[in-house]
Amino acid sequence: MTQRIQIGAVFIIMHLSFGYVVYPNLIYRLTETAHWEIIICLGLLQLLLLWFYIKGLHYFPNNDVIDIHLKMGRWAAIVFLIPFVINLIALVSLNIRIHAEVIISIFLPRTPYWSILLLLFFVSVYTALKGLGTILRSSIFIFLFVIPLVLLNIFSSAINFNIHNVTPGLDLPPKFLLNMRFFYLLGFSSFLFLGFITSKTKLIFRHLVVAWMIVTLLFLLVVYIPLFVFGQETVITLTNPFLEAMDSIDISWFSFNRQAIFFGVLLVGLVILTNSMIFWMIGRVMQKVFTWDSSYWIIACSVIAFIIAIVVPNKYLLEEYFLWSSGAQAYFMISIPLTIFIYGFLSNRGVKVREK
Repeated sequence: MTQRIQIGAVFIIMHLSFGYVVYPNLIYRLTETAHWEIIICLGLLQLLLLWFYIKGLHYFPNNDVIDIHLKMGRWAAIVFLIPFVINLIALVSLNIRIHAEVIISIFLPRTPYWSILLLLFFVSVYTALKGLGTILRSSIFIFLFVIPLVLLNIFSSAINFNIHNVTPGLDLPPKFLLNMRFFYLLGFSSFLFLGFITSKTKLIFRHLVVAWMIVTLLFLLVVYIPLFVFGQETVITLTNPFLEAMDSIDISWFSFNRQAIFFGVLLVGLVILTNSMIFWMIGRVMQKVFTWDSSYWIIACSVIAFIIAIVVPNKYLLEEYFLWSSGAQAYFMISIPLTIFIYGFLSNRGVKVREK
């Protein structure tokens, strides 16, 4: 029971870490009304892929996603998983760089970004080296500390709400389904890590539905709070609408005179846990495919990710590269669950035929 709660906490934290910066901007560019349609459609698509993923993993008890690909053949594992690892390295480097930029803009304007990157990388790599158990236990602490305070920020933002800034409605037909940026949003989903822990615990779909509902609700809040505060015409001009909505709140009794400063501190926990999980996943793939100790792979890949994070010259290219990486991640979010499901279904069917 405790481990299921830990997995749910990681699921929520990883989505929140990826979702609050770039996600709202993409939503605002896709439509001017009925933003909820995009979020709900995206959530339902994610839920469908999650069902395929869990169902496929159940065909192979006590095997993780790497073991399943190795059953297809070592070259199949290399073809499917090594590009996935390469994109994870790019994703983790850009994610840390984006968070470093946000931290600098909120409360460390005179600090060089490389020093913040170094600190975030060091703690993330150290946590990943300590293993999955440490990551899962840390998730409970971060979840219990961060989520209530995030909710405090969210509810306190209601002070600045103007309900006339949001026009409820239904956009039919949903034209955003034909927009490539809609599928880029799928790259902000973070459920593939579930396939890396199935050798240690059995996943139950209905338990994950609760975490999925919480994530969908948080995404609705992340998108709609800036809309209620600023309106559609203003949010499309803002760099970080959600953070700026937090910064607009003035609560005299609160210990921080700026809500955004408080929220920025909380983000450190989110990014460290998310990237430590990604580094751990990278280490697991490389260890099983190339039979070399995972700690060496984690350190080597973290150095590569740090260099990538350092060399990105400006925020514009940073967001562009992050969007490209999210697009590639969206491909893996679709291909890996469907591959596991189809291979599992065919393998199970073949076993039944031989038994007859």
